[in-house]
Amino acid sequence: MQMEQTSIEDAKEALKVYQKNGGQELRNEPIIHYLPIVRSAAVQLRGMAGSILQQEDLVDQGVIALMDCIERYDESRGAKFETYAFLRVRGSMIDYIRSQDWVPHRARSFQKKVDEACAALPHQWMREPEAKEVADYMGVPVETVENHMRYMNHASLLSFENVLQDMTGLVAKEELESGEISGKPEESLSYKEMQRALADAVNALGEKERLVIALYYCEELKYTEIGEVLGIGQSRVSQIHTKAIGKLKDSMEKYMRG
Repeated sequence: MQMEQTSIEDAKEALKVYQKNGGQELRNEPIIHYLPIVRSAAVQLRGMAGSILQQEDLVDQGVIALMDCIERYDESRGAKFETYAFLRVRGSMIDYIRSQDWVPHRARSFQKKVDEACAALPHQWMREPEAKEVADYMGVPVETVENHMRYMNHASLLSFENVLQDMTGLVAKEELESGEISGKPEESLSYKEMQRALADAVNALGEKERLVIALYYCEELKYTEIGEVLGIGQSRVSQIHTKAIGKLKDSMEKYMRG
């Protein structure tokens, strides 16, 4: 979320003017100034949305949350508007994605069969199976397995993002209670501890899992591009990604429980 210093000052002034005088026309000014918050949150959550939602739907939901933040913001509580709004906007987007998607019983039942195939086939091929081999083992079309893997990958990302949202919320709560609000959560001790815990969780992953995570999140490569780098199929990349996210989720949940 990048805003030039002059833009920040203009945004603050527009927010103050609206809160003092009200009116829909004046409200549009701070909304326009703070739209980068919405765009930044939408970009961060691109992996969760995938094909489930259109990017425009996510941005629309973020704008609605931003409007609510503009109405509710109280400067006297100490938090900078940018920090307050980003957490609320991002949380609202995650809640919206959650409301659009779920993992039904039939998907979980199908996943058990996929897991059984993935456990049995390595002994036969002496390597991790491709989606076509899993599909043949299960007696279903390969498209069915590939679609299911994509679906479960999105569900796994959503679950992991929920954990991170909870942790970020705890950091913000600690800052509010301590009165040490800098507007930059990344500078807080709790946030740095959370980063270390996440780094440790990533380092504990297998070599391929770490590489897939790095290529997907740091290099922002697509599954097809990651597959070309690693010399494996797109479905295999999805498998590795889903497994890695599951491990990270478990590690961070243990960290939260202490």
